[in-house]
Amino acid sequence: MDWFPAIQAAAALAAFGLMVAALLVRPRHPAQIWLGGGLSLLAIESLCQWMSFRADTRDSMVLWQKVALLTGSVSAPIWLGFSLTFARGEPARFLSRWRWVLVGLGLMGIGVALAFYPVLILEVGPLPPPGNWYFRGHPVVRLVYTAMVVGAVLVLTQLEWTYRAAVGTGRWRIKYAVVGLGLLFGTRIYTGSQALLYAGPNFQLAMVNAAAVLVACGLVGLALYRSRLGGLDLYPSAVAIHRSLTILLSGVYLVVVGLLATWVTRAGGEYGFPMLAFLLLLAAVGLSVLWMSDRVRQRLRVFVSRHFRRPYYDYRQVWSRFAERTSARMDREELCREVSRLISETFEALSVSIWLLDSLRGRLLLAASTSLPAQQPRSVELGSCLAELASLATVPPQPVQLEEAKAGWCDVLRQVNPRFFTEGGPRWAVPLVSGNELVGFLVVGDRVAGMTYLPEDLELLTCLAEQLGSALRTLNLSEQLAQAREWEAFQAMSAFLVHDLKNTASTLSLMLRNLPLHFDKPEFREDAIRGLSRCAQHINELIGRLTALRSKPQVRLVPTRLAEVLRFALQDLGQPDGITVESRWPDLPLLLLDPAAVRSIVTNLLLNAREAITPPGRITLEVTVQEPWICLRVADTGCGMTPEFIERRLFRPFQTTKKNGLGIGMFQVRTLVELHGGRLEVQSQPGEGTVFRVWLPMTVADGVVHEAEPAHRG
Repeated sequence: MDWFPAIQAAAALAAFGLMVAALLVRPRHPAQIWLGGGLSLLAIESLCQWMSFRADTRDSMVLWQKVALLTGSVSAPIWLGFSLTFARGEPARFLSRWRWVLVGLGLMGIGVALAFYPVLILEVGPLPPPGNWYFRGHPVVRLVYTAMVVGAVLVLTQLEWTYRAAVGTGRWRIKYAVVGLGLLFGTRIYTGSQALLYAGPNFQLAMVNAAAVLVACGLVGLALYRSRLGGLDLYPSAVAIHRSLTILLSGVYLVVVGLLATWVTRAGGEYGFPMLAFLLLLAAVGLSVLWMSDRVRQRLRVFVSRHFRRPYYDYRQVWSRFAERTSARMDREELCREVSRLISETFEALSVSIWLLDSLRGRLLLAASTSLPAQQPRSVELGSCLAELASLATVPPQPVQLEEAKAGWCDVLRQVNPRFFTEGGPRWAVPLVSGNELVGFLVVGDRVAGMTYLPEDLELLTCLAEQLGSALRTLNLSEQLAQAREWEAFQAMSAFLVHDLKNTASTLSLMLRNLPLHFDKPEFREDAIRGLSRCAQHINELIGRLTALRSKPQVRLVPTRLAEVLRFALQDLGQPDGITVESRWPDLPLLLLDPAAVRSIVTNLLLNAREAITPPGRITLEVTVQEPWICLRVADTGCGMTPEFIERRLFRPFQTTKKNGLGIGMFQVRTLVELHGGRLEVQSQPGEGTVFRVWLPMTVADGVVHEAEPAHRG
C-alpha cells in the first residue's frame, strides 16, 4: 500500500488538469460544463482519499472519508448530465427529458448523505495487507451507494446510445472518450457494488478507482483533442432500456462479481481480488478498443477477402445505382432506357432489350434496347402465344435460356432479338412480373467474351427484373389512378349540373301542374312568366359552366342580399299540398356569398325536406346570426334518417334511396358549404324528422349595410 498515495495524487492532478483543458476548449458546448464539474469532483474525491490515507489520527481519517463519500454522491447526476449532452444535437431536449432522473439521483445520493452525515461511518478497522482500512456506516448508507451504481449504469447506457448513433469519423472522434468513461464507470459499478455489500469502502477499492481515473483521463484527453466534445450533433434513438446492451452486461457483471466475491471470501484470497478485477477490466477495455477500431475491422475485411471467396458483385453498389438512376423516372420508356443501360454495364452484356406486353392488342412493344437498330419494328404480334403468357404471371419469374426453350413466346423473342456476335454466348429472357401480372420481358445477350451466366448472375438478373416489373406496374397504376381521378372530377361536376337541371325541371313541372287550375288568374300568369324567365336564365348559366367541367368546383363571392336568395329558393319549392312552409330571418346586411351556390344549398335542403314528408307536415326555414357565423336552419317533420345512414351514405355521391334520384344532392350541398369555408350539421331520428344547420362565415361586404327592410316572417 506504499504506492497508494502516489496513485491518488496522480489521479487528482490528472483530473484537475483535464478539467482545465476541457473548460478552455472552443467552441463552447454544454458538455464541457458537465465534464468540468465531473472531473473536479473526481479530483476532490482522489485528494480526499490521499488526505485520509496520510491522516495522523483515526478521526481525521474518518473525516476525509466522509467528505470523499459526499463528493462521490454528487458525481452520479453530474456525469449523467455529461452523458446526455456529450456529442449530441439539441442537448437541452435530452436534459429536459431526463430532469426527474437527475433530481432523483441527487436526492437519493447527496440528500441521504447529508441527512445521515453523522452515521456515514460508524466502524473503522484494519484489513490485509498492512495499511488497508475498511469504513462501515449505518445500513441507510447503502442508498448512497445504490445511487452511485444506478448512476454509473445509466451513464454507460447513454454512452452506448451515443456511440451507436455515431458512424464513420464520428466514431473515430468519440471512441476513446467512450472507452475511457466506460472503464471509469465500469470500475465504479464494481467498487460501488462492493461498498454496497459491506455498507462502506476500503482503501483498496479507492486505489482501484484512482487507477481507473488515471487511465480514463488519458483516454478522454485524447478524445478531447480529436473531437472538442461538441463537434458532433448525434441524435441517438431512444430505444427501450431493457433492450440496451449496457443494461444486460451490467446485470451480468454484477452477478459475476457477486459470485466471484463470495468465492474469494470463502477461499481466503481477498487480498489479491481487487487487482485481479482491475486487470479483468483492463482486458475488457482492450477488447473494446479493438472492436471499435475502424483499422482492425478493415484489416479483418481484407483478410476475409483474401482467404475466403468473395461475391463477384457488390450488391449494395448495384442497388444504390439502380435506385439512383430510376427513382425520378416517371416516363415508361425513359425508365426502361436507364434500366437497360444499367444491366448492360453490370453484366457486360452488349444486347439488352425490354419488351412491354400490350395484352389488349395481343402484342409486345419495344420500350428500350442497347443493340436493336432504329428501323427495327417497334411491335410484334403474339398471335396464339398470348395464351401461354397467363401461366407466367402465376409463378415466380425465372430466367429462361432462349436457345433451349421450346415455348412459343420464346420463339417470338428469339426472332426479334437476333444475335450480333457468334461468340456472345446464349440469350436469356426474364419475365417481368409484379402482383401476379405480366408486364413484359427482359432479354439479355451478346455478353463480352461469351462469359457463361453463373447462378449468381442469374439471381441478380432476376432481382433486377423483379424490381423493374414493380416499377412498371407502379407507373401503370399511377396512370390509371390519374385517369380515374380525372373521370371522377368530370362525373362530379356533370352530376352537379344535372342535379341543378333536375331541380329546375321540378320547378317547371310544378308550374305546369298548376297551369290548368290557375291560368285565368293574372297574378299567376305574371308569376309563371317570371318563373320561366328565371328557369331559362338558370339553364343558360348551367350551359355556360359546361366549359369548366374539368376544373374543381369553385364559388364566386359577391355582395349578396341573402333574403332575396332565400325567397327564390322558397319559390323553387312552391307550395306543396298538405305541407306548411314557415320561414323567418332577421334584417341582414350585404354579405359576401355566392348567390347561386347558396340558392342551390337551400333549394336542395327544401326539396329533400318536401320529399321526406308524408302530408300533413311542416317545413321550417330559419336564419339566425351568431357572429362570426350565420346559421341557415332547415327542419322538417318527415320520416327521418338512421345514424348509420347519416354516417355511411348521406354525403356520399351517387348514393340514393329515391327511385328517380341521382344521389348527388347532399354531396353537392356539403361541397358548396365547405367551399364557402363553412360547415354542415345534421340531426335526425327515424320517425321524428330532420334538422340541417348550415354555418357560413358572416362577412359583411365592404362594411356596407343595405337599407333596412322589415324582418321577414312567413
